[in-house]
Amino acid sequence: MLRPKTVAHRQFQVDIAASCIEKNTLVVIPTGLGKTVIAALVIAEKMVRDEGRALFLAPSRPLADQHSKTLSSLVAQGPVACLTGTEGRKKRGAKWKFYPIIAATPQVAYNDIRAGLLPKDFSVVVFDEAHRAVGDYAYVPLSKELRDRCPSALFLGLTASPGHELDHVEEVCRNLFVENVVIRSREDADVAPYVQDMTIEWIEVQPTEVIVKVSGYLTKYYHERLHQIRKYGFLRSRKDSQVRIKNLNEVAGQVFARQKQGRAPYLFQASRQVNLARMALHTILCIERQGVDTFLKFIEPKLAKGRTKSDASFVKDPRVQRAYKAAKRWKGASHPKLEPLLKVIAEQTGRKPGSKVIVFAELRDTVEFLVSLIRSSGVRVERFTGQSSREGRKGMTQKQQREALRRFASAEFQVLCATSIAEEGLDVPQVDLVVFYEPVASDVRLIQRKGRTGRDSPGSVVILTTDRTADEGYLHAGIRREKRMKRMVKKLAEAPPRRVSREWEELPQAEARERPRTGPKARTTQRSLDEFREEPELRPTRGHMR
Repeated sequence: MLRPKTVAHRQFQVDIAASCIEKNTLVVIPTGLGKTVIAALVIAEKMVRDEGRALFLAPSRPLADQHSKTLSSLVAQGPVACLTGTEGRKKRGAKWKFYPIIAATPQVAYNDIRAGLLPKDFSVVVFDEAHRAVGDYAYVPLSKELRDRCPSALFLGLTASPGHELDHVEEVCRNLFVENVVIRSREDADVAPYVQDMTIEWIEVQPTEVIVKVSGYLTKYYHERLHQIRKYGFLRSRKDSQVRIKNLNEVAGQVFARQKQGRAPYLFQASRQVNLARMALHTILCIERQGVDTFLKFIEPKLAKGRTKSDASFVKDPRVQRAYKAAKRWKGASHPKLEPLLKVIAEQTGRKPGSKVIVFAELRDTVEFLVSLIRSSGVRVERFTGQSSREGRKGMTQKQQREALRRFASAEFQVLCATSIAEEGLDVPQVDLVVFYEPVASDVRLIQRKGRTGRDSPGSVVILTTDRTADEGYLHAGIRREKRMKRMVKKLAEAPPRRVSREWEELPQAEARERPRTGPKARTTQRSLDEFREEPELRPTRGHMR
């Protein structure tokens, strides 16, 4: 079933595939070690044995498109269809009916299975980036529908970053009906020969005068909003410095739930204060982590005609106005991170003219600003963002995304500046350098971003942070959670979770939801940022903007 001379023999891939054939399996393996090849081996074996068809699910359109092309090159069973919602349901219905192997996004597959379009003869279903199979993500209801529609189908989950909580892994196992967990680490003897070296550098800059001033004005406004929220009975157990966007979102959900029960007047005011607090926190993160340009692009539309009442209330506050005026008057660099960013790119491209570099930034406005800046320095650069359009700015179409990745892979330009859309799974050969314009607090996202380099050859990672800002907390949290995840994965390799699908299937649905979780839980140890500075794998480089 495999095309001749397309898959190099790696014994660990063969062994993993063999262990996945008989049971629904979750495979946890580092990035760059061929998860798609393992899936292709399983698909080929199952299609030979059971004469069914295969469904390969991926969480984004670019990733589904990439898997479609990769499987087409590996499996000798005709072209692989790619269904991502760009075609009408009628055309998709024909492809569901006739193609032996289909790559799709879970949202499209779920919509189509509810419309009765999916066949009942799938012998294997692959869930790429399986760590997403929690909560209300589309993998969860889709796996249940597929289980009912194709009860004999084999489920295969693939991930490099299962998360740092054992409860999370157990939830993934339940939702995907997993009976078997297979784990490999970079240190395992059969994997080590194929692992590339990766160096990690941390560059810390000092905030400029305007960042300190603008952040100070906004922080005072933000703390006042938190004070008002506490008057309505929320967030009373948290200090101002402990409130995160997650906490504000939880309060918003609590307010909404109470409003459904009764129209108490204070709930409207509580909801208003939560919205203003979220807006204020976002602007603080913009100025501290992204820069003056991104901050202004967020604020200025709220000053224009047609703004909402909430926007008007926010920008009319004297402290917000002073913050805006201070940023508007600033004539210096948008952010002190820009100098080391340009420097590391210049050093990499100068040292190796054919280098490929990926720069990650959280916000699309920041990506567009960085593209303009890097291009002005004489380096060939393109953006890579999602497809949705926001506030009059168009996203990239699937065709544009595909073309950008093709041109980057063929070295037609040197730097790809991307949002989180490029974090998961996109396989661009020989990326030499990955730059984090700002650190991320999620261990999953940290691993996914780092995994874009060090795949076919040694790679480097540079993380830019700003001293005495939210960057420090994000960096601290990301490192801590990644270490917890590595410890948990090591324990899972010795004793995988026992509470898998079949045990839960024997319980009534309500009882299963209420059953207490008794598995060991990793302890969180608070440590200062200075401790991380002394760790050899992530030592800061000083002196860029002291």
